[in-house]
Amino acid sequence: MRPNLYQKIDRDIAAQLIALGIGEKRKQKFHFPCITISREFGCEGTPVARKLVQKLSTEEYPWVLFHKELITEMSEQEDIQQDLLESVSEESRGQLHQYIEHLLAHKPTNLELFKKIAETLRILGDRGRSVILGSGAAIINADLPNILCVRLQAPMDFRVERVAKLLDIPASEARNKIRTYDGKREEFVYEFTRKDVSSPRHYHLVIDNSRFDAGQITELICHALVLRKMLPDVTG
Repeated sequence: MRPNLYQKIDRDIAAQLIALGIGEKRKQKFHFPCITISREFGCEGTPVARKLVQKLSTEEYPWVLFHKELITEMSEQEDIQQDLLESVSEESRGQLHQYIEHLLAHKPTNLELFKKIAETLRILGDRGRSVILGSGAAIINADLPNILCVRLQAPMDFRVERVAKLLDIPASEARNKIRTYDGKREEFVYEFTRKDVSSPRHYHLVIDNSRFDAGQITELICHALVLRKMLPDVTG
């Protein structure tokens, strides 16, 4: 990992990337899963993601949370992007570029940034031991065998009540904010991939947040990992 990375992003995040082996050409001993979480605005995406990282992490094999803002920041920094690309083999890098060229054949606006975001999502997804929140990660990584894709949704009234309480704003303002943010998220992913991020066909699990709280959703996701035999046996 290049020392000047610490000048680009938070030192804790840099340490987490090092823990994942990003920037090193070492072969991974185990192929861990990656969990992607897509959510309607007002659902407990961040609490669930944090609980998953906490529950799945061990001292030897820590997990890392990547949110949209961090993914975008990483994708805009050339040195970080180079470290990401160097963490995969030349053959895998060639396949990655071919995949992304096909994915973005419709030539979206801001094509070069989208390419870098797709590369970042793809490398982190394949690397595993990560929870990726948003950014269309489920769609970008749909064909990877180690991916578990989750979508959180809830009735509008549940989300309005939660957003109004969290932000200390009137219900009417919370409702408008939800509609605005949902629209922006769907527009971003559609511009990026030409796919509807709200469609259940992109996900292994679609969970109603009004019926399960963050702790219960975390347990459901972990149980799904076990049922699908996605967690490697690291005790041997």
